Amino acid sequence: MPERSISNPSSNSQILAYRLVKERFSDTPLSTEGARKYGGRWNPAGIGILYTSASPELALLEQLVHLPSLPYPDLPKLFLITIALPTEPKIFEKLPFDWQKNDNYDVNHQLLANWLTDPDVMALKIPSAVVAESYNFLLHPLHPDYQKIEVISTHPFNIDSRLWRS
Repeated sequence: MPERSISNPSSNSQILAYRLVKERFSDTPLSTEGARKYGGRWNPAGIGILYTSASPELALLEQLVHLPSLPYPDLPKLFLITIALPTEPKIFEKLPFDWQKNDNYDVNHQLLANWLTDPDVMALKIPSAVVAESYNFLLHPLHPDYQKIEVISTHPFNIDSRLWRS
């Protein structure tokens, strides 16, 4: 098994973000096409943004809540994408009490309406609906700084079988 070097993100000034993507999307790590096509908690269909997490662990949890109840051997092959952000994400704190509900994302879309159509910053730091004490970063491809995002690494990511119950 090849040796993997482990870097300490806290030892440098880069702001790192993480995504877990299915293998077929690993060659387009900054694509917002899926979010544009289907929409999500923070964006309506028709407007693409990139959903990322502040840690690989949160990226895993965010992926797990969206995986269907497949037997472990049938899970899709995932890749962890590590990216460096060119600017500090802006904390978004004006969340209504029911922002985590899955039945109506319209409220969330309205909260971000101005940013979605005319982004004043490239990245928003927003609590995770899965673990509200942790943060996701929403990245806007229409902001000029989006072109400055650096992909640090892309590598296969295995879900530990002890996490999976089918």
